[in-house]
Amino acid sequence: MNAPESSEPPLAGRKLVVLYTNPDVLEGEELKEITDSVKLMKKDLEDLGVKTVFIPVVNTVEEAVKDFDPENTVIFNWCEQFKDITNSFQMIPPPLDKLGFVYTGADAVKLELTQDKAKTKEVLIKNGVSTPASKVYEKGGEVLNGWKAFPALVKPVYEHSSYGITTDSIVDNPEQLKKQVEKINKKYSGGAIVEDFIDGPEYNVAIWGNNSPEALPISAIDYSVFNDYHDRLCNYDAKWVPGSKHYQNINPVCPPEIDSELQKTIEEEALKAYKALGCRDYGRIDIRVRGRVPYVLDVNTNPDVSIEGGFMRSAKTAGYSYGETVLKICEIALARINSHN
Repeated sequence: MNAPESSEPPLAGRKLVVLYTNPDVLEGEELKEITDSVKLMKKDLEDLGVKTVFIPVVNTVEEAVKDFDPENTVIFNWCEQFKDITNSFQMIPPPLDKLGFVYTGADAVKLELTQDKAKTKEVLIKNGVSTPASKVYEKGGEVLNGWKAFPALVKPVYEHSSYGITTDSIVDNPEQLKKQVEKINKKYSGGAIVEDFIDGPEYNVAIWGNNSPEALPISAIDYSVFNDYHDRLCNYDAKWVPGSKHYQNINPVCPPEIDSELQKTIEEEALKAYKALGCRDYGRIDIRVRGRVPYVLDVNTNPDVSIEGGFMRSAKTAGYSYGETVLKICEIALARINSHN
């Protein structure tokens, strides 16, 4: 799979605007990640001859796009947080819809749905997608009621980017379960979700397209370096704490060494999940395998597109540069809009 060559002007001559998270509300590794990625994305797009305007969303979306005409603009929506409100990416699309802009990725309804792990599970199960058994424990509820499968994984219902996930998240008995659920419910709103822990390799399946979505090369996270299964997960440290054992030892591989039959099974389950949740333009499905059975862990609408992110890793393996990947996603969004006109 290679990036296509074309004599057509990029984006049918439309101006490209990239809306991204205001760096002033970020710190540490997250700030470094977005700063480095913006710089590289801008250079890559300029090298492709695409002059791009990068705008952090500081006050309102309307203010950010006030100088642009919806008729000749396409917006790459890379804004994962509005102001200092955590888990607020669903607040970006409504103003863009109201103003009539073409923008990439999911609408507010799908962003909000996939942020809720419990509701996401319900949709996956309804559509016959394989996913680990789970139970939600709301704040103040009875914790030891009905859960018997151990080891189990405990995580917040509404968080993303591994917030709330540590080595304590994998529990081995009812006492640990009760303690971890109470810890999550004390720190985060929305409840704690408990899952059957699938101890095996983790696969990130990047997908793009709408009517005929296509899986890009699979990326794998191999946890075999850790002897203790409590360490075998992509926790908060792995993503955001340089120098930690998880950050240093978890190295994704793209593509992984798996047989074609298993690869096909993983891709099929990922595509089923992508369609079930109504992903639009692009997405990433996180899967673990046990006994050659894939289990969908998470459905990421508008997944991370920083240079080190899983989606970009798969796109690069497929032969696309950073800039070409951004353009491709924008072109997919434009094709979606044009097909509805």
